[in-house]
Amino acid sequence: MRILGLGVAVAAVVPLLSMSHASAQPVAWGYYDGEITGCGESPCGTVHFRVSGDASQVQGFTAYDVPGDVCEFTGPQVFPYDLDIVENSFGPGIQDMYEVSGSFPSEGNAQGTLRLVVYKPETCDSGTLGWTATGAAHPPAVGGIAELPDVSGSSAPNHLALAGLAAAALIALTAGGWYARRRFSQGLIRLRRRLR
Repeated sequence: MRILGLGVAVAAVVPLLSMSHASAQPVAWGYYDGEITGCGESPCGTVHFRVSGDASQVQGFTAYDVPGDVCEFTGPQVFPYDLDIVENSFGPGIQDMYEVSGSFPSEGNAQGTLRLVVYKPETCDSGTLGWTATGAAHPPAVGGIAELPDVSGSSAPNHLALAGLAAAALIALTAGGWYARRRFSQGLIRLRRRLR
């Protein structure tokens, strides 16, 4: 009976061990920093990017100091668009210009490839280089500076009304000051006459 129970347990565990393990999820609100490798003198540059709050996009992928075949791509080389994360991978970037792809093999880790190409004044190509990065969550702080609401279309009448109120207030202050000064001068004249 024990042998039968052991056989059933082994039969249940073997399929679990042979299944491929899914890659880890990217860290939501994650900031990733890493190094570029595969160019002879490793590391040969750095990469930085962040993951959106819902972990659906790589944002602001930036490479610094990437060596090319006849030039050097000094940083920052910022990828101009957000990259969608699909099944824990992103890419391929822009072919023959800024090729970037990556995946998240384990929690807090990312890896991928990068290739930069420029055509003027002469063609310079970094070739396909590898990169690795680690990240941690940095959610935005609660509070802080809020953006002003969009009030386009309705602000012109408000500005005219405020300008009118400001003009009326200025006229009232000027008139009040003139009146007070006149009354003060008349009071001084009366006082002088009495003192004579």
